[in-house]
Amino acid sequence: MSEHDLFLNFSLVWTLVAIILLSFSWRLACYGNRQRHRQLMIFLTLAAWVFIAMYLWQSRQPRPLLEIKEEYILWLIVHGVIGLIALLGATALVFARLWQEKVPESDLHLNRHHKLYGRIFITLWLFTHIGGMINYGLFI
Repeated sequence: MSEHDLFLNFSLVWTLVAIILLSFSWRLACYGNRQRHRQLMIFLTLAAWVFIAMYLWQSRQPRPLLEIKEEYILWLIVHGVIGLIALLGATALVFARLWQEKVPESDLHLNRHHKLYGRIFITLWLFTHIGGMINYGLFI
């Protein structure tokens, strides 16, 4: 099994774990368990950035190019863009919350509307992970 195949299998496992953890984190927020929700979202956001770094690293490794059918190109672009929007949004929400802890008098827009943005970004993030499973099925 090649490094690329290992990464694809790891990606699928990470996708399934992340979907479960994101869903659990959402439930924690709904039930008012903010501390556990906060910890889980910090972990998920950091882990997602590590995954992106690993993805970029493995994509630079020499291997035969994958032939992608033209009709899948738009899907891959949409999947990638939505994934980055979700991850950047989650990162901004995490940083806004951490900033508020350091500077309690700060009144950041993201903190005032955290619930709205959180719902948007977690929906996009879950869509991205489901898209990752679709990509796995398309390209493995």
